[in-house]
Amino acid sequence: MNSELDLTYLEEVTGGSSEMIVEMLKLFLNDTPDQLSSIERNVKNKDWEGIRAEAHKLKPTFQYVGLSKSHLEIAEVESKARNKEDLESILQLVHSVQNDFNLIQSEIKSKIKELSS
Repeated sequence: MNSELDLTYLEEVTGGSSEMIVEMLKLFLNDTPDQLSSIERNVKNKDWEGIRAEAHKLKPTFQYVGLSKSHLEIAEVESKARNKEDLESILQLVHSVQNDFNLIQSEIKSKIKELSS
């Protein structure tokens, strides 16, 4: 499992600005749970377009912080929703991403604290 935080991309796009990296990490921590819940809600409602749209918005955020496994899983969610296939596997993918997100949160919070000091 690739659940190691890798801020290389964020460092590149922010020019190494700790302040901007901290802001983006805070947004990631704050917004991701709601976006994943929204996908779950859309799965329950069989709202394929809602699933696809939310996954599409969420996908790059995992890339920004170097969480490639979660990025690939959300990309798969987006693809399955676009093709209207297998709601159950979409839910499994979302739960896997949620689990990985929960595991990485403390590392992200530590990084925010480190960059803020």
